[in-house]
Amino acid sequence: MEEKVTLRESTVADAERLSHFFSSIPLHGKLDIKIKRHVDFFSLYRRLNINFHNYILEDTNSILGTASFLYYKALVNDHVTKIAFACDLRISPVRKAILNWSRHFLPRLQELSKKETIEHFITSINLDNTQVINSFIRTKQKRSKKPFYELIRKFNLITIHGFYPIYFTTNPHLKIRYLEKKNHPQFLEYLEKKLTSLDLVPKALKISVHDYIQESLIYSFSHFIIAYDQQENIVGCCYPLSSTLLQDYFPLKYSSQANNFRQFLKLASILNFGRKLTRPFSSSQKDQTLNFQFLHFLFFDHPDILKNLVHYAFQNSKNNDFLAYFTEQTNYTYRPPKGTIHTEMNFGLYEIRSPDSMEDTQHMSLKQKIKKNIWLDGILF
Repeated sequence: MEEKVTLRESTVADAERLSHFFSSIPLHGKLDIKIKRHVDFFSLYRRLNINFHNYILEDTNSILGTASFLYYKALVNDHVTKIAFACDLRISPVRKAILNWSRHFLPRLQELSKKETIEHFITSINLDNTQVINSFIRTKQKRSKKPFYELIRKFNLITIHGFYPIYFTTNPHLKIRYLEKKNHPQFLEYLEKKLTSLDLVPKALKISVHDYIQESLIYSFSHFIIAYDQQENIVGCCYPLSSTLLQDYFPLKYSSQANNFRQFLKLASILNFGRKLTRPFSSSQKDQTLNFQFLHFLFFDHPDILKNLVHYAFQNSKNNDFLAYFTEQTNYTYRPPKGTIHTEMNFGLYEIRSPDSMEDTQHMSLKQKIKKNIWLDGILF
């Protein structure tokens, strides 16, 4: 007789079992990677200081799947909207796990929507992960009891690993340095102005940039990198956030294309114009972390300024770090600067919709509501 499979909300007591299961299911793409949480499974959510619900799919013996929903209020076309970001989806590759997750997922979405008055559910998907795309986006099964995934925007994960000699140059008229206390008012005014051009900005950040940063557990004013012009006007900024402050990333296997790039970076490291990538478990048989820094709050008035910000952040990072930032594919000013050694990975931001909402002509999708570029910091790690 087949064991009964149930879906329930997790508790603190599940933290250790969840951590083990979470790290045992890798993410696939050009680079297969597994992620381990610090302290316990819920530590990242506490560090982000965000409300969440996490669910466990299990039978009597083991965890078969898990997913989390991080929810917050955001500005969409200048209206406050309650958003839930679905993340940390891990499903055991056994048939009963996949079938039962699909069966339970939609009712849970509907329940959470009413309980927390969620208006829109969103998630990000690596478009190189064909397994996820085929299972959730392009499934051929009848979808009457399954959610629909509607593409909102495509975006890229840009990684910077070094700079080609001679070909990469910076603007000598720009001054780059860490934020000083005397420049706080000028900096806050600059950020507030930049945030008006984005949708999905957290309401708390929109209300007070100062309080949002001051109360954060991952940001600090003194770690912001600021670009000044010759008149000491702020013309750009970014915040390098170390991956090690959030969770640990372990490369398991590189695709042939990614491995060729890793071999090239070995040479670039020897010649001192690039940094090596971590060896994968498949070749070293050791878990070694992949270290990088996310560039959050990345704003600039001209693409030349991006060059200086990226170069300064890279030079002031650890010798085994590379840089990473997200940008929409249509936002051409954020393209990797010429002369950088870089890669680009394709992602999609999707809204998860119920069949009822798809049929309701009065229910506007998030895609229809969004009119500006999207705030991608803080929900994508």
